[in-house]
Amino acid sequence: MPVIESLVACNPSYSICLNKEEYYYIDLAAIRGEDIVKKLRRTIALSSNKPTYQLISGHIGSGKTTELFKLKASLEQQGFAVIYCAADEYLQINDVGLTELWLMILSIILQQVEKKGESLSLAYLPNAIAEIEQWLRMSPPIGISTYLPRLQRILQALQANEQQRRQLRHHLESRLKNSLLAAGEEVTAVEVDRLKQMGKKGLVILVDNLDRLNLEQVDNLFGEGGKYLRQFQCHAIYTLPLLAMPDESESNYFQQRFKGTAPILLPNLTIGDRHGVVNSESLNLLRQLVMARLLPSTAKEKLLDRVHEIFDQLATLDRLIMASQGHLPYLLSLLYGCLQMQDPPIHLEVLNQVLETDREMRLSTLNKRDRQMIEQCVAGNDALKVDRADAINLCRRLLLFEHRDSQGYWYSSPLQNP
Repeated sequence: MPVIESLVACNPSYSICLNKEEYYYIDLAAIRGEDIVKKLRRTIALSSNKPTYQLISGHIGSGKTTELFKLKASLEQQGFAVIYCAADEYLQINDVGLTELWLMILSIILQQVEKKGESLSLAYLPNAIAEIEQWLRMSPPIGISTYLPRLQRILQALQANEQQRRQLRHHLESRLKNSLLAAGEEVTAVEVDRLKQMGKKGLVILVDNLDRLNLEQVDNLFGEGGKYLRQFQCHAIYTLPLLAMPDESESNYFQQRFKGTAPILLPNLTIGDRHGVVNSESLNLLRQLVMARLLPSTAKEKLLDRVHEIFDQLATLDRLIMASQGHLPYLLSLLYGCLQMQDPPIHLEVLNQVLETDREMRLSTLNKRDRQMIEQCVAGNDALKVDRADAINLCRRLLLFEHRDSQGYWYSSPLQNP
């Protein structure tokens, strides 16, 4: 019988901490078509003495955060120090500029530097902080000799005041080449030197949840601003919204938008092909994923032997998976909905009730245009007539699921009866 702690792991908002909860994790690289973590890790490992700059994109819910945590654990095993940062915990994502992103990264690096309690001799950072404090009319806090609290106070003030945020952005972004840019290089170099003296191979920063940016923000931050984000003397990986990925018709796309740095796409999982043929390997791995969330102490090869403890029959588990179309948060939300109604084993009648309630709720959110676009996308032949931004918006609302194969992308919908 699953324990209460494992039920929490079925909540779609729950993030697995791989260092402590590896038993929940099922490696899905084999059915994604590419091992993204391996690709990101090798790029860093092959350039351990020179900073790297990588971008990763994918639908919200495709598993980017989980894969970044897997990358973090893997790099730490190889001897790197890794900082994971959820940008939306520090910044107003719907209105973020290069200055705030730069200050956030600087603060998380500085946090690592100052936590040892060592005194720092820095040439550029004190002047940069003092300049911002003066511009914001903030007096330096009395009795605080470290820089991090001052930098955190600046960030908090900027997030609380939209007008100040935009004015400071205008004031400082022309100065990034000067004191602020030099301060970032300086602090990063100090931390990397300290880590290498401790026997570490280097520093890696993972900046997540930037997949909520709009295209104008992407262009500002990673287009012209990308050259400044490359100036941190460490390895850095940033997430990007799917809309920033190229359409097949665009030429010289990466050179124009990202100055030649091609984002890596983390594709959605696909249970079957565009003709409805089910991939048995995909189905089997997703079976294991569901079972692992409820029976985490069970060896992975033994999970399916215990399926009748969680579901009345294997067909009920398979119906759950097929209804999710491979979208992991949606899969977990359906599972969680069943658990809210019934203790395991979950019966087919309960699952059908959850599916019908979910379908009616989603149908109630549709307007006429939504219905037309969904019909066009699912039909296939008319999918390319739907604006890409509109299709991605429907995917964010979990009204469409996007899949990719060698022929391009295609769509399915949870509004279809599986």
